[in-house]
Amino acid sequence: MKNESHNRTRGQMGAKTRWTFSLFIALAVVAFAIPLFRARASSPTTGTINVTTTTSLAWDGTAIGTGAANGESSCVENNPHLPGDNCDTFTLTVSGMPADWASAGKRIEVKLSWTNTANDYDLYIHKTSNAGALVDSSGHGAGRPEVAHISPAGDGVGIFTVHVVYFATTPGMDQYHGTATVVPITPPAPQPAGQDTGPKIGYQNFEAPGVLTPVNLTTGPTVEYMGRGAGEPSIGNNWNTGVTNFQSDLETLFLTFNDSCPANGQVATWVNRAAPTSQVIDSDPIGFTDRQTGRTFAAELSATSPTCKISYTDSDGSPTMTNPSGWVATPGPVGSGIDHETIGGGPYHAPIPARPPGTVYPNAVYYCSQDLVTAFCLA
Repeated sequence: MKNESHNRTRGQMGAKTRWTFSLFIALAVVAFAIPLFRARASSPTTGTINVTTTTSLAWDGTAIGTGAANGESSCVENNPHLPGDNCDTFTLTVSGMPADWASAGKRIEVKLSWTNTANDYDLYIHKTSNAGALVDSSGHGAGRPEVAHISPAGDGVGIFTVHVVYFATTPGMDQYHGTATVVPITPPAPQPAGQDTGPKIGYQNFEAPGVLTPVNLTTGPTVEYMGRGAGEPSIGNNWNTGVTNFQSDLETLFLTFNDSCPANGQVATWVNRAAPTSQVIDSDPIGFTDRQTGRTFAAELSATSPTCKISYTDSDGSPTMTNPSGWVATPGPVGSGIDHETIGGGPYHAPIPARPPGTVYPNAVYYCSQDLVTAFCLA
């Protein structure tokens, strides 16, 4: 009887041992499986802030994917069945009491920034977890920092999640940098401007003289009032000589200002050095001065004919030893529309493109016009 009882007891103990071992294995599997399905965390994963915190909490993103174009609803976070995590989470603990934050007039500013302006992140702040109530959000376009706020006086304290969506980013490169900073609820008033103790800056209006000025027509010479018939004037400045160019209909005016502050007030000298192509029949005169080289261009549309006449000068229209007229005219009409012409230019973007042999001008110059619904451009 003892032997039988002893054998039965051994059988019962073996079953208990197997059951306990199986339970241990099951718990271990669950323990290892939980991290696989939790939200992908930032680095570091958590931080605590209170109303007296004077430095910013900081963390960096860790997700390696992109394309959460539908916001939080398209997030993938540490899911082994859907590769390419495109969201991550920073858990922020706000300590203290709401009354503490209210009396201090403080709130928390959460900011995301990054280097590559082509990347686009979105920011969501939730209470308790990513499934909790939305506290604030920010969803600017590419390249703009995202900023949102927690106001503990109204939002409460405790656990908040900063949920970052990789809306459209370069996978694995240029991770966002996050900060949480205690800031005043109402930004402080700006400091008053300091007293300017340097030379005084003034502004002066200079009226065109309006004197009768010779101009050329296709039918012969005539006169018009200087600077009074601009209609659609253009202005530019040759920073190498300090001379200002003012295109007024057929007149290409060059102004020199007296900077010596004469006692009788500021004065300017106006001279008409018209471009040889500035002759009627014309329309829509345009002028442009390359601020780097000082070269000035003067152009006129040929009324209803789809052509344009252009001249340029490197001497503010004044004669030189090598160029007695002061101007160089285009050899013939330039293909164009009949309205709204524009000239612009400046240095080439690197790498500088190949140019025709004999080209010596260092900068690019562009001319555009329109012909009702069609646009024309030349370089």
